[in-house]
Amino acid sequence: MGAARPIGAGEPLVRLDDVHKWFGNLHVLKGVDLAMVQRDVVVVVGPSGGGKSTLLRCVSLLEVPTSGRVFFEDRNITDIRTNLNEVRTHIGIVFQAYNLFPHMTTLRNVTLALEKVLGLSDDEAHDRAMEQLARVGMGHKASVYPGQLSGGQQQRVAIARALAMEPKVMLFDEVTSALDPELVGEVLEVMTRLAVEGMTMMVVTHEMGFAREVGTRMLFLDEGRIAEEGEPKEMFYHPQSDRLRQFLAKVL
Repeated sequence: MGAARPIGAGEPLVRLDDVHKWFGNLHVLKGVDLAMVQRDVVVVVGPSGGGKSTLLRCVSLLEVPTSGRVFFEDRNITDIRTNLNEVRTHIGIVFQAYNLFPHMTTLRNVTLALEKVLGLSDDEAHDRAMEQLARVGMGHKASVYPGQLSGGQQQRVAIARALAMEPKVMLFDEVTSALDPELVGEVLEVMTRLAVEGMTMMVVTHEMGFAREVGTRMLFLDEGRIAEEGEPKEMFYHPQSDRLRQFLAKVL
């Protein structure tokens, strides 16, 4: 397949060239080309099992592509000489499971990586963590433990933890799918605000309203391939393929 076409203007921040991923005999990604520039909000939608989460994990190299290349800021991070730990400090990722440490306060969950990975002092880590907790509306819960928080609150803490590393791109992997319906909105509100502030984001989601209204570009991933891509509203109202029409008919 050809080189990925940058989304929007400027040099790609993230680029995937002909990425394939196999798990044993299962061919999950089948030649994905993708490019994201700064301030892009790329939403990835599609049926379960289509490869959406695997695609997102390949961007951060939590899953190493079987073949193909991943570039971050024009560096081939699939090169074995790449310092992945350094690269990952620039890529924030939030999962469906909150992955907070239950024995640590909200504040300590955020400061831990700042001290251990970035080497910030206690005071620096505290100030940055409190700033990001306030950013997601959780500053008043700094001394509380995760078990005392709702699912939506825990997910906002997980977002604050990722933001505190000051990443250049944020990856969200179906972060609302485990939440009770009444809690989904508070997390989407935080993500919408990040998009407005200019955060570069890739969002795997089943929240079609968010995809339509907040995304700058949408990818419809089906059976490991990008079956259709474009401006979200255009894809929702004027899908080009029968497969996307069938998918939208089921989820809208």
